Amino acid sequence: MGRVILAGKEWRLRALLRAQLIEEGIEVEAFASVASAVASLARTRSLPALMIADLSESSQPEAEVRALSRWAEMIPLWLVASRATLPESVARNRGFEKIFFRPIDLAALIEAIEERAKIGRPNSVDKPTSTG
Repeated sequence: MGRVILAGKEWRLRALLRAQLIEEGIEVEAFASVASAVASLARTRSLPALMIADLSESSQPEAEVRALSRWAEMIPLWLVASRATLPESVARNRGFEKIFFRPIDLAALIEAIEERAKIGRPNSVDKPTSTG
């Protein structure tokens, strides 16, 4: 089963997802910011089966969407956002596999993650050179 990366400031969702996915036997890495998750991706040759970025408490959601869209070409990338801070039009057509807007059905999200993690993706590819 593939590795899942969770990123975002909102610790409650990150902690709940991490605990449940670990319980299901899925390898999980969690980061308190999108920037630290992207930096980790840039340092490794092993890409995750899925990355979920929670932008709902981001102070710069549009900038983070731009940074993440570069990675969405290489890894399955899902966004969690708030319509109050990130207009749907900004996130659409950027290569993200799924976009969820709060409020979220946590059980359905966990089930979707488990299914996606089983599919996987290639473990190494050339990576983008710019993060900004």
